[in-house]
Amino acid sequence: MRVALLSFHYAEYSARLAMALNAQHDVLLILDRSNAQYELSSSLRDAIVQGRLVRWFPRQRRLNAPFELARLLWTLRSFRPDVIHVQEVYKCIPTWANDVLRYSIPLVLTAHDPLPHSGFLGRRSAAALPCRERLRAHADCLIVHGDRLRKEWSEREPDISPRLASIPHGILGSTAPTALAEPSTFLFFGRVESYKGLEFFLNAGTLLVQRGFEPRLIVAGTGSDLELHRAQIGKMPYVELVDRRIDADEIPDLFARSSAVVLPYTDATQSGVAAMAFGFGRPVISTNVGGLPDVICDGYNGLLVPPKDAEALAEAMSQLIRSDDLRKSLTSGASAYGSTELSWDLIARQTSAVYESAIARHHQWSICRPRKKLRRE
Repeated sequence: MRVALLSFHYAEYSARLAMALNAQHDVLLILDRSNAQYELSSSLRDAIVQGRLVRWFPRQRRLNAPFELARLLWTLRSFRPDVIHVQEVYKCIPTWANDVLRYSIPLVLTAHDPLPHSGFLGRRSAAALPCRERLRAHADCLIVHGDRLRKEWSEREPDISPRLASIPHGILGSTAPTALAEPSTFLFFGRVESYKGLEFFLNAGTLLVQRGFEPRLIVAGTGSDLELHRAQIGKMPYVELVDRRIDADEIPDLFARSSAVVLPYTDATQSGVAAMAFGFGRPVISTNVGGLPDVICDGYNGLLVPPKDAEALAEAMSQLIRSDDLRKSLTSGASAYGSTELSWDLIARQTSAVYESAIARHHQWSICRPRKKLRRE
């Protein structure tokens, strides 16, 4: 099967999926170069280049969009894919390309965030909403990361249910084993937006100190919510702030230094940070929101707490500090889960099955289309 994988965001996810699919299929990976520059490690970038899998595209801007659309169409037509697989982003070029192709090629769409995070939908994203909805309406199959998300979307839009498939988010980062870090070191990683719950992470740290613990908190990343807490962080000597976009080659060291990754999200769909934590063999302390409980199994590869509850978060963190057995058990569970349920070989097989379904569905729809107008469902 010839698979064209379009990804103008989620570069690491798409690169690892492309490499796994390439074992059985002929894959063309189309990436946004600017996104790949900070998401791909040098070794992963070298692997997809040496495998001749990738075509690089510049960031979509208003002035270059017509030229890049023409180039994308030429690239797709030259490759002659059996299926086009798009990673959903708030950009219009993937939609425009399929518009011009008149959706004549089976289309699979992965919706990493079926609903936008609170406060995430900006003016530029809102302008691209019609493109997103059009692509969703025409997709032969749609993929979400987790059964909870699939159920939630099916209940919200029953007509879309037959086209929905649930496939986990594969691991990110490296599966190479790393030594256990200090038991009191916790990592908050990634884009710092309001829904990520940084305030609860910091408040939990304060509670730990008040209870006599000596935690080490690492906040690595930048974003709009960081400014609200910068003064508080300045008064917390046990917090290490890495205030910038983290280069992919720096990430392994951050995870290696941490005994656990903390996701105090107030709302969420899924989390690439959790996938990265399991890739590095680190357990996750997370709030019980969105699709996170689909991958974070309480007591096996992490701990789950209620959202917006610094007390509960501090208690979970203190459990890992106090108990060597619990920390080692959760670390072992995180490594095992990443190498089994979230392995790319398994995800590639599941994704291939969705491709087969999309091709069959598209063929059936194409046969029926001349006879009567059918709504895609």
